[in-house]
Amino acid sequence: MMETAAIKSGFGRLYLIPTPLSKTGGNTSLPEATLEITRSIRHFAVENIRQAASFLQWIQHPVPEFEVQFFPLSKRTSELQLQEYVTLLLNGTDLGVLTDAGCPGVADPGADLVKQAHRFGITVVPLTGPASPILALMGLGLGGQKFAFEGYLPAKAEARATVLRALETRSAQTGSTELFMETPFRNLETLKAAAGLLRMDTSLGVAANLTSPDELIVMCEVSEWQRRKMPDIHKIPSIFGLKAAQDAGLENRLKRKAVKKKFSG
Repeated sequence: MMETAAIKSGFGRLYLIPTPLSKTGGNTSLPEATLEITRSIRHFAVENIRQAASFLQWIQHPVPEFEVQFFPLSKRTSELQLQEYVTLLLNGTDLGVLTDAGCPGVADPGADLVKQAHRFGITVVPLTGPASPILALMGLGLGGQKFAFEGYLPAKAEARATVLRALETRSAQTGSTELFMETPFRNLETLKAAAGLLRMDTSLGVAANLTSPDELIVMCEVSEWQRRKMPDIHKIPSIFGLKAAQDAGLENRLKRKAVKKKFSG
């Protein structure tokens, strides 16, 4: 068997470990291979120690909690702390990254540590598991050939409206699907705002409580949202998506430009 660079160098590996989006019911989203690797690790950089310990207990990690080492990892983690974690990896210790839900580095902490690992030639291993933006993209049916994830929208109504209109404009001009999220207690407010200011023919969708037994995925045009009852998504983790009708004026200009270039060349 061919040795990996990590084995040759004696470095540990940085494992990016997805965790369930929903804590209800049994395991429906994590492959056994992901669980097997996670059970072999004793050092974890975590968003929340209590959540991480609960997750390890849930997957029946064989090492007692008091023998597992947890290191804090959030947007407040300092450069010095990240260097300490890298040193651990350079000394041959595997390190797993655990966030509260979903995939590390995707709308969650982890990217800065990954960047540092690459700087030192440490092997980074992303493991298979649920990522809410990707599941929402699949479920909403808005198209995945070209998409962007905006992350959290601004908290203030005026700034949020500006961003929503900008996302719609970009979608109309490029044909892209635009995904975004909101702090759960502002979910309903954001959905109502989007349905009140976007164009009638813009497609708008929400994917809430993904992978849970009461998962909800709804997508329709804004004109339909204005007629229907809003779903109860207050304080429920959700991903939103929109796709605007293509800007016909822009499309025609691009066609004329292409024809002109063809015959002038």
